[in-house]
Amino acid sequence: MLDKIFDAKSFESNFSFDMEASTRVPNAEPFMVLLPPPNITGSLHIGHSLCFTLQDIVARYKRLKGYDVLFQPGIDHAGIVTQLLVEKQIYASGVEKGSLTREKLLKEIWFWKENSGGAIINQLKKLGISCDFSRLRFTLDEKSKRAVSKMFVSLYRNGLLYRGHRMVNWDPLIGSAISDLEVIEKEVDGHLWHIKYELEDESDYVVIATSRPETIFGDVAVAVNPKDSRYKKFVGKKVKIPLIDRLIPVIEDKYADPEKGTGAVKITPAHDFNDYEVGQRNKLPIIDIFNEKAELNEEVPEMFQGMGRFEARSKVVDLLEKKEVLVKVEDIKQTLPFGDRSGVVLEPRITHQWFVNAEKLARPAIKAVKEGKIKFIPKHWENLYFEWLENIRPWCVSRQIWWGHRIPAWYGPDGQVFVAENESDANKQALKFYGKHDVKLVQDEDVLDTWFSSGMWPFITLDWPEDSEDLRKFYSNMIVVTGFDIIFFWVSRMIMMSLYALKEVPFKEVYIHGLVRDKQGNKMSKSKGNVIDPLTLCDKYGADAVRYTLAYMSSPGRDLKMSDRVVETGRNFLTKLWNVVRFAQMNGCVYNNSFDPNDVTHPLNKWIIFETKNTVDAVEEAYKNYRFDDAARLIYQGIWNSLCDWYMEFVKPILQESALTDGNGENYNLSQTLLKKDVRDTMAWVIVQFIRILYPIAPFISKKLSGELGATEIVWPKFDGIQLDFTDSINQVELLKEIVTSVRSIKQSFRMPANEKLNVVLEGNTVDIGSFTETYGKIVHRMTGISFVDSVDMSVPVVLNGGAILRMGIDREIDIQEKIANFKKEIADYTKMRDAALFRLNNEDFKNKATEEVIAEHNKRVEVLSEKINKIAHIIRSLEAAQ
Repeated sequence: MLDKIFDAKSFESNFSFDMEASTRVPNAEPFMVLLPPPNITGSLHIGHSLCFTLQDIVARYKRLKGYDVLFQPGIDHAGIVTQLLVEKQIYASGVEKGSLTREKLLKEIWFWKENSGGAIINQLKKLGISCDFSRLRFTLDEKSKRAVSKMFVSLYRNGLLYRGHRMVNWDPLIGSAISDLEVIEKEVDGHLWHIKYELEDESDYVVIATSRPETIFGDVAVAVNPKDSRYKKFVGKKVKIPLIDRLIPVIEDKYADPEKGTGAVKITPAHDFNDYEVGQRNKLPIIDIFNEKAELNEEVPEMFQGMGRFEARSKVVDLLEKKEVLVKVEDIKQTLPFGDRSGVVLEPRITHQWFVNAEKLARPAIKAVKEGKIKFIPKHWENLYFEWLENIRPWCVSRQIWWGHRIPAWYGPDGQVFVAENESDANKQALKFYGKHDVKLVQDEDVLDTWFSSGMWPFITLDWPEDSEDLRKFYSNMIVVTGFDIIFFWVSRMIMMSLYALKEVPFKEVYIHGLVRDKQGNKMSKSKGNVIDPLTLCDKYGADAVRYTLAYMSSPGRDLKMSDRVVETGRNFLTKLWNVVRFAQMNGCVYNNSFDPNDVTHPLNKWIIFETKNTVDAVEEAYKNYRFDDAARLIYQGIWNSLCDWYMEFVKPILQESALTDGNGENYNLSQTLLKKDVRDTMAWVIVQFIRILYPIAPFISKKLSGELGATEIVWPKFDGIQLDFTDSINQVELLKEIVTSVRSIKQSFRMPANEKLNVVLEGNTVDIGSFTETYGKIVHRMTGISFVDSVDMSVPVVLNGGAILRMGIDREIDIQEKIANFKKEIADYTKMRDAALFRLNNEDFKNKATEEVIAEHNKRVEVLSEKINKIAHIIRSLEAAQ
């Protein structure tokens, strides 16, 4: 017997899903779910919880449907993040910065990885994520290293990967280049300094406006627009850079905008992306004034050397003011690039880096989606995918850190590069090139961008480049579930890399879920203090409640507004299910594996089987189309409404009194035991079917309750063998429901006590009246307080669907016309209130600002008011039709 109180913590930790996750079904259709590998440094956050829960729902549903499912887990080495974390710990222990060697750092990171990294795996298990953890992969394991080296060499030999001297986004805190996608643009307060650049002969001057006065030491020209007549007289002349008096030319270039600043711009090709392009067009020299830490180097006056860029800025401004060449300072709003990991302002920097020709790789990736070989769900995310790929730039894949896949390139004494899968192959290339042995080669110090290996995830997890059985079986038969924020980082790169390596799409569907926000709709951040910890929610409400809530709220294309209150709703639903099973146990209901729905005879049992079948069919359609919200809602409605509100209330007299007939008017006095067994078996069977379709969403409670009822195996419900004719049963039970609903509505509308006893007469030809009243009389009396009789003296007639009339014996005078008028006024009042709520719900501003709870309250208000309006309208129609 279940405990009286539902407590998820009392049983969730008892269940493991490792066995079912690792069980293969050799001859079944393959299906793979690809877990986006969380960072080794990571802890389960609410965004993870949503993504992994939705993936797990898909995996569990597919297993129930008989697929051979591979739910592939993994962990990402997270190059920059992990190195920063471990470096911080090392320096905190007293090690001096600069004294750390590559070997020492890597040893410490691997030690940390083995002892502290990967804690998220246990957190995944706590949430019930049923990956095959026996196949856990790490993006820096030996298999991955071999695959990554092979991919690098292949891209290089096919001219798609090269080493170039180009301008990149440089993170001075990390001391590394980062990709364009790792740049966060932020609007900040800034200044525009207007500075005089005097002509060589000091006869005149040009005023330029700059937001970076510290970079004047790297200026090589002043540019003006060819169409700007103000500066025609200066073109071709030279001006002096303030503070150092180095002469630079005034040139014409379309980059200079007459409408911005003064219309004259200083050109510093080493430290600005636009200036770099101007410099290339005009063959200007490049003067780099910063080192890798964004400190000023030997190219500047000695007094500035070693200064940080912002300290140097203040010093330069002071000197400009003293020399009276600072015309004015203008306050501005400016957008600056920040590193997504370090949080510092980035520097444009020209360095030697390795680049992938992403434009060529993008072409087949674009084509695959346009041809429908890969489908985004919702479809509109394809537009974002196309927008990025169609404007893609060379992908800088080298990073100046030590933790990661070391670039498989070796350099000879003269700088000749040898790209090879290993050092042995590099030495063979060197022997052929130099014609002699013992040439000392030095491997490239840099490592690859973490997303390089992550982009290979669909096939390196299947042991590529080996022609493995798993690769042949699962590749291309998979789905990716992820957030829109990594469409660029991960999804597009997987498609590009996979199409290059295997010439076939890696997956056919990409489901994009929304972001999880706080209850006000704000993005969660530690600085705001609004972060919701899913592990805390699991401890408080249970993992199933968290999973159910995430599924229920996952409408395609919409963000989720999360709070404790919405998780409570999920927990309350599971509590309801717990109590349903406990009620079944208390009334002797046990799952009978040999139960055949075709054998049931009572209309109530036939009706609930029909309702269950409809719910199962609808839920299956929802799962197929990744409508997790619909699946959760349909299960909720099936259990709470059809099962609890109606069926269980209907059959309580059978279980507790055994005084009904079989629906044909034949008395069961001699067969009460059989009738009880029929109901018990039906109830247990129906509950188990609901548990089975709930299992993908809430696996812990499903396993627990299924076992409690005696159903040891969870399989997908099958209805194809049911041959029952449900028509008569549906007609009877729908009439029964309408009678109960109508009586309750009339009593409420006429301000009558709910338990007031009334005699009623049922008239009509839709069913056998005598048989119906005998079969369901006790049920109706128990639920409404009415009794079926042959006649009444005074009555209020209610017309039911199908033409049946229920004459309610009310022993007092009632002015029907007055009642109808009052009811119509009530409808008008309720309609006005409902329309006001609908207006707010349809208002975009309201939807964007309102919390999830407020929106839910408005939806509930609309639902309740609509129900009241429909009930009163039905009463009005009944009263009018019966006059």
